Amino acid sequence: MTSLTKLSKRWLIGAVIAGLVSLWLGFGLITWTSGQAEYYNAGLQAYQAGDMPTAIQLFDRSIAAYKAEKNASWTHRFIYPKPDTEMAAMAYFHKGKAHLQNRQAELAVESFKESLRLNPGDQYEGLDPADAKRLHEEALVVKYDLEQLFKSRPDQAQQQGKGKGKGKGDKPGNQQAPGTEPGSQPGKGNRDDI
Repeated sequence: MTSLTKLSKRWLIGAVIAGLVSLWLGFGLITWTSGQAEYYNAGLQAYQAGDMPTAIQLFDRSIAAYKAEKNASWTHRFIYPKPDTEMAAMAYFHKGKAHLQNRQAELAVESFKESLRLNPGDQYEGLDPADAKRLHEEALVVKYDLEQLFKSRPDQAQQQGKGKGKGKGDKPGNQQAPGTEPGSQPGKGNRDDI
């Protein structure tokens, strides 16, 4: 009878330890917050308040959190949700818009290009059709704003190899700055042709 008692004590101790570990992991998941999302949301608030330097800094922190979580250990990736690539692409996009507000076209071009590297607008195999459509439309808006930037700043288009720098038509003061209030639909005509 004593051997049965020792065996049941071991099982009881093992069950208690497993329960404590599960409780500890559960508490960690409940209290876990994504630094990527927190910095992104704070960056949007700063952008909407007109504080562009702070917005750029917060979007950079969101992007850094995305990269850090993407390169995390397998245990971290096993326990916590994976970083959000869509949010990182949008952080680059909004960072580019903030650079435009600061009249830093070169930095805006680089941010838009990074956004398109993360979300090129055509690689959505295995995704829900609604998600694929949303991501595609987000990429079209980034492409539209980049095209508008190249139209308003032919020197940037020339540096990127996107044109010959024809832009002597309208005065720069009469042109709308790209990214400030783009329409709800990117470009003219059929959106699938872009």
